Amino acid sequence: MLFSRQQSMSLSSTAVVVHMSSDKIAVIGDRDTVTGFRLVGVSECAVPKSTAETRDLLYQYFRDPTMGLILITEPLATEVEDAIVELSQSPVPVILLVPDRDGATGAYEAVLRDLIRRAVGIDINI
Repeated sequence: MLFSRQQSMSLSSTAVVVHMSSDKIAVIGDRDTVTGFRLVGVSECAVPKSTAETRDLLYQYFRDPTMGLILITEPLATEVEDAIVELSQSPVPVILLVPDRDGATGAYEAVLRDLIRRAVGIDINI
């Protein structure tokens, strides 16, 4: 929670005011998708060459405290679905699956279904 200086002065001396900035965006995808996001100003972009590199990039961006959003193309997301499900339990940064130039693959629904199953304990068709 952010407070103005005047508001924070009225808090007790034991209160801690934490300012978290999570305004960066990262994109993990194919060359065409990454190029499109670079053209609109996203500087944190990567085109991984292997599943291991995709996983490493995902964890690297996730650990960055200034990262607010990680976009990953659906085909790459299917390769690291377990990591996405694990990391998506944290509210920030948000991991969002986006289609690549070939269109949607349905990977988003599979990840979302697994997250719902973990949270609620039952399978729900979406």
